Amino acid sequence: MNDLKKHIKILKQNSGKITPKLMGWLNNNDGIHTDDPEIISKVVSILAPPTSDRSGHFHPSQLYQCPRKQIFEFHGLKPAAQNYNPTLQNLFNDGHFRHLRWQIMLLNAGVLTDIEVKTTMPHYRLGGSMDGVNENEGWVFELKGTSQFASVQRNGVMAPHKKQIQAYLLASGYDTAYIVYEDKSSQSWAEFEIKKDAETVDEIESILVMLNQALDGEELPQPYEDCKNQTGSTFDRCPFSGVCLGFSASEEVAQRVQLAARNSNG
Repeated sequence: MNDLKKHIKILKQNSGKITPKLMGWLNNNDGIHTDDPEIISKVVSILAPPTSDRSGHFHPSQLYQCPRKQIFEFHGLKPAAQNYNPTLQNLFNDGHFRHLRWQIMLLNAGVLTDIEVKTTMPHYRLGGSMDGVNENEGWVFELKGTSQFASVQRNGVMAPHKKQIQAYLLASGYDTAYIVYEDKSSQSWAEFEIKKDAETVDEIESILVMLNQALDGEELPQPYEDCKNQTGSTFDRCPFSGVCLGFSASEEVAQRVQLAARNSNG
């Protein structure tokens, strides 16, 4: 019985769109190296300092967050200064290089045709960058590092990630995505397929319509009830909690942002 379970586990580990090719590549390589000029160029561009900020778009990874916060970020409003946290910064760095490691591996293994692929829907003011795509086969790649790997193995893709990927599918025109979860402690991974879901796409479009109406009407969405009372974890963790309730309209936000930009430029 134990042999049967082990055999089934091996079969599962070697199934999927990404895993078989990656396993083959890992078994025949002694590290992440490349002399492919295209891959080198892509890696260099990812490591280069950003040339633009994230304002001017709504982002697939944030659509289910507070609408008011999304309006602030669309306008480029900077959050209140936070105490420097080197551990948190190192956590961000870990995630960044996890993505880069996987992107290099999957390009080398012939699994992906491109990485950090921009996708936009101008009429919704939606824009984002997909971790990768396979243009030949027509699908999107997304990577998540997790400390809850056992839970993911039992329960599948986390709800927020499903919705984020549906937004990418809506914007990109693809119908299929593959998400890989990597265990932060062991580097084991699990792969899942996600198909475009009409109900979730409709829900996302409704959110985007609401956000765009708020922008066009220069009216901020109402704050959450907890935020009105200045209580709860959402309020406590929000980078805009110190200023949010003082704003009444998107026009005011835009004016303040423009004033701050003029002041910073002397």
